[in-house]
Amino acid sequence: MITYRWSPAIVAALVLALVAPAAAGKSMKAPDFTLANLKGEKVSLSQLLEEGPVLLDFWATWCKPCVKAFPGLQDLYEKYRERGLRVVTVSVDSPRSQARVAPLIKSKKYTFEVLLDAQGRVAKRYNVIALPRTLLINPAGEIVYATVGNRPTGHKELEKAILEALPDEPDDGGGAGETG
Repeated sequence: MITYRWSPAIVAALVLALVAPAAAGKSMKAPDFTLANLKGEKVSLSQLLEEGPVLLDFWATWCKPCVKAFPGLQDLYEKYRERGLRVVTVSVDSPRSQARVAPLIKSKKYTFEVLLDAQGRVAKRYNVIALPRTLLINPAGEIVYATVGNRPTGHKELEKAILEALPDEPDDGGGAGETG
């Protein structure tokens, strides 16, 4: 087995290249894809975007920071799903380790969508070179937020981006326009 040692400068440059476009306010078009979920059903990004923004998270069962990020993703999903947010995690586990995906998700009772990318084709289209890799895609199909790694402070930035991508909350009918 070959072990690679990455210098901190190279890692920093790669992370900056991955997050800079979204951080600089530039949006990039998200490539559409179709993958199977844990039930074997085909799910496409374009289909999900019809409901609202999609928080897309690439992960693997062997990646401890990935699994550690799941409670935060579940919290965001529960908080904003009624407003249209879809949290979609994409497992890049190989066919060999893919059998661990469903038991992990079930054991923690996560309710977000889990898709399987065993060949890594979708991960490659999204230039995933480190895990976890999280992107927020607005309903227009633009990547408006991107990050690598599980940073607790990043949830505030991510939540701000989610709020900007969500439609305004519906009026509560509090009397505006009503006649007596």
